[in-house]
Amino acid sequence: MKFAYPEFLYALFAIAIPIIIHLFNFRKFKKIYFSNVEFLKEVQQETQSKSQLKHLLILLSRILAIAFLVLAFAQPFIPVSDTAIADQNNVVGIYIDNSFSMESSGENRSLLNEAKNKAIEVVNSYRATDKFILTTNTFNAGDQRLLSNEETIDRIEELAISSTSRNISTIYSRNRDAINSSDIENKSFYMLSDFQKSTADLTKIKADTLINSYIIPIKATEISNLYIDSCWFNSPTHLLNQNEALNIRIKNNSENDLENIPLKLFINNKNVVPTSFTIKANDETTITLNYRNKTNGIQHGKVEIIDNPIITDDIFYFSYNISENINILGIGTQENQASLNSIYSTDSVFNYSNFNVNQLDYSLIKKSNLVLLHDLKTVSSGLSNSLKPFIDNGGNLLIFPSNTINYDSYREFLSLLNVNYFTQLDTAKNKVKEINLTHPIFNNVFDEKPKGNLNLPIVSSHYLISKGRTAFKNDILTLKDGSPFLTEYKVGKGKVYLSAVSLDKKSSNFINHALFVPTLYNIALLSQKNYPLFHTIGDNSTIDVNRNEKDAIYHIKNSTLDIIPRIRNTNSGSTVFVNSGIELADNYTLENNQTKLGLAYNYNRSESELSYLSSTDIDDIINSNSINAQYIDLSRSTIQTALSDLNIGKKYWKYCIILALLFLAVETVLIKIFKQ
Repeated sequence: MKFAYPEFLYALFAIAIPIIIHLFNFRKFKKIYFSNVEFLKEVQQETQSKSQLKHLLILLSRILAIAFLVLAFAQPFIPVSDTAIADQNNVVGIYIDNSFSMESSGENRSLLNEAKNKAIEVVNSYRATDKFILTTNTFNAGDQRLLSNEETIDRIEELAISSTSRNISTIYSRNRDAINSSDIENKSFYMLSDFQKSTADLTKIKADTLINSYIIPIKATEISNLYIDSCWFNSPTHLLNQNEALNIRIKNNSENDLENIPLKLFINNKNVVPTSFTIKANDETTITLNYRNKTNGIQHGKVEIIDNPIITDDIFYFSYNISENINILGIGTQENQASLNSIYSTDSVFNYSNFNVNQLDYSLIKKSNLVLLHDLKTVSSGLSNSLKPFIDNGGNLLIFPSNTINYDSYREFLSLLNVNYFTQLDTAKNKVKEINLTHPIFNNVFDEKPKGNLNLPIVSSHYLISKGRTAFKNDILTLKDGSPFLTEYKVGKGKVYLSAVSLDKKSSNFINHALFVPTLYNIALLSQKNYPLFHTIGDNSTIDVNRNEKDAIYHIKNSTLDIIPRIRNTNSGSTVFVNSGIELADNYTLENNQTKLGLAYNYNRSESELSYLSSTDIDDIINSNSINAQYIDLSRSTIQTALSDLNIGKKYWKYCIILALLFLAVETVLIKIFKQ
């Protein structure tokens, strides 16, 4: 134990005063005359030993009262280390969480303002010559530069809410590297945050034993937030005049049931479906809104509610495209052209053309959404090498083999795509037994789930398919013996649909069956180039576009922003890093002179879930993972007092004052008792 003011200890000589008084304060005996000696029986005399005990107790209480009063002025403390931190040069890292969750209300104001005030107190607890590193979620250039006391306070006062959310482990790693780049030996790191469970991954911290870390929680007084979590469509395809079903997931992160909350859906800035909803406390609900697509092209959508105090998650943006045409390229004989034309000529959205393989211009392949191979006996190496990059870049391929095929040719082609190949022809009669009703191809085919015996296609002969492990596959139609009839493979960024039967009526009645038209129709619809419905700000999102040699410069635009994103070009196409420089949630477009696509950006919803680590949780994580960190509980003291206790030591002067007053009270009580 040490003393902040040891010179006050000389006052302990004052203890001699009550001792001297005790030694020289002898009580004088007095003569008392009694008229009757019998009265002496009623006088209660104290023994000499009992009298001495009472005086000693009073003396002891006086000595202890004086001693603890002197110790209070001397201010005893137990130091953390042999050398106080105030006597050393320091480099101090400070992290202030400025994510959206810090908009919540604290004791007096928003959590961010409270965190800023606490951070300034941290800075003021150090010397003016110490150096500081200030970090926020934005990770701006120059954040790892050493700052002076005044520069740090100026930057803290300028902080504002950011749309970026970071994990605590990422913050710690960045600060650790910045702090260790300094030559100053004494290193500290302070983390001021609400420590949401979604981002406070303290278990992933790789702690540095040379850095003393301090966790300072900023707690919200009221945990309440209603927000839109996500949205999605029932159908993966979008057509003009199509009825859309938009599903919206809403979460209520509060202790109150909410009723008749307004909800608005805007498509291209027009309010199309106003409605309201009710949601229970700490629950979620999914609302389905129905509307009709009325225009072609880009559809900018947003869903909106009203909630306080966190408002950044009250709007959810999405964007999709309605194609004016879907390009389908048929490669095969003229034998079944009438059936194929009858399917794709019924809708103006389809642009279907068919070529004999000997007359094909291979450049048409990369301009297509779907390539349909039918009735081919062999697949040439030139055709194989043209189809491979087309599929890898997101194109779709549908294969109906001929009645007689060159097995080696098909095996080489399908193996190139990492797809199962044909092994032999099975001429035993068979029948389709199972339909994969969960597949998007059959989304709108059946009004309800079919029951009982269905009239399904009958097969006279079909090709057996190898069973080796290949690309991800999904059986769409399955025969009675369990072998595949129609299978989907995911290859690269595209899909391959492989049929085990030809279109020849001698092989099966599939071409005349009721399933034939919706199957081929929906495969073509699913071949549209679909882009993500929305992106999350802060994620490393990319989209693939066709490479444009004439004008490869793309722009991301809205009414106030125009930036040029980073692009990586390949032989098959271009990858656009669409999250470059986007900080504001909104609808945007990605465009150049020939292409225009819709984009939508939303803030990270991890900040919307107001669930925090408790002090017990943090202590358990620190102890179980041996993290060199200390939890500072501000509910019992100010931040300056807590830091003083941590950096200088635990002070006991308050306890000394309490004990001095206690022994003075004991002395008073003893004197009153003795008089009685």
